[in-house]
Amino acid sequence: MKVGVIGGGGGIAASLQAAGVAVVGCAAGELAPDHGVERVEAYQDFLEALDYPRRYVLDMPPGAAIDAVIDEAYQTMEPGDVVIDATASYWGDTLRRYRRMRHRSLFYQDIARLAGPDGAALVVSGDAKGLKLTADLLEAWARPDGYRPVAGAGFAHYLAMLEAAATAARRQLAGELNQLVEAYPGEVEEAAKAAFCTDLGPLDLGRAGWLLDDAVRLEAAVPLTAQALMLTVGEALEAHRSTPPPPRGAFVHPDDIL
Repeated sequence: MKVGVIGGGGGIAASLQAAGVAVVGCAAGELAPDHGVERVEAYQDFLEALDYPRRYVLDMPPGAAIDAVIDEAYQTMEPGDVVIDATASYWGDTLRRYRRMRHRSLFYQDIARLAGPDGAALVVSGDAKGLKLTADLLEAWARPDGYRPVAGAGFAHYLAMLEAAATAARRQLAGELNQLVEAYPGEVEEAAKAAFCTDLGPLDLGRAGWLLDDAVRLEAAVPLTAQALMLTVGEALEAHRSTPPPPRGAFVHPDDIL
C-alpha cells in the first residue's frame, strides 16, 4: 500500500509510515518533503511511482497555496485518482476544490481527526464511490475501529471547525471551575487545590474563529459558543497575543457550490 504526499512539514508522512503505509513525497511550493521518505522531483513522476488509482494526501498550511498546487498537480493525474485533503482548510474552500476536481473526474476527500469517548476517530468525507478507493488506506491510518467514512464532501472539515469551537468552550468552562476550586473557603493547602485544577492548554482560536460568521449565515443560534469564543479573544487581547483564524475564502452556501 503506497500513497503520495504533496507538501510536507505537517507530520503526515511520518504518521502514515507509522501506520505501515509506504510514502512517496514531492515538494509543493517552498515546502520540502519530510525526511526519511521516498521522493520524486515532479508531480508527473507520481504516475510511475504509484499504482492506479493513485492516492495523494495534501500536507500543507491552509490558504490559497493549496489551490495553486492542485491546479498544477491535477494535470498529471488520471481520472479515478483520489486526493485526500488532510489540511486545516475551511470547509467552504474544501467544497470548492471538491467541485473543481469532480469536473476533472478526480475524487477529492477531506479528513479530520476528531476526539471521541473511545479515542480519536478519523472522519473522511467525499463521494461514496471514492471512499471505497481509500478505505484500506484510511482504515490502516486510523486507530482500530476509528475509521468513520461519510458520503458528503466537506463534512469532515466542517466537523473539525466545530470541534475547535467546542475546545474553546471547554477551556472557558475549565477556567471557571479552576476559579471555584481556588475559591474554596476551607483550610486546604494551595498545592492540593492546584492538583485539582485543569490545565487550560494553549490560548488559540484556530478554526473556531470561522464559526460565528458561519452560524449567522446558516441561521444556527449558538449563544454559549459565541460567548466562549469572545472570552477567548478577550483573554488573548489581555495577554497581548494575536489569535487570528487560518486564512479562508468567502462563505458560499453548498447549494451554490455543488
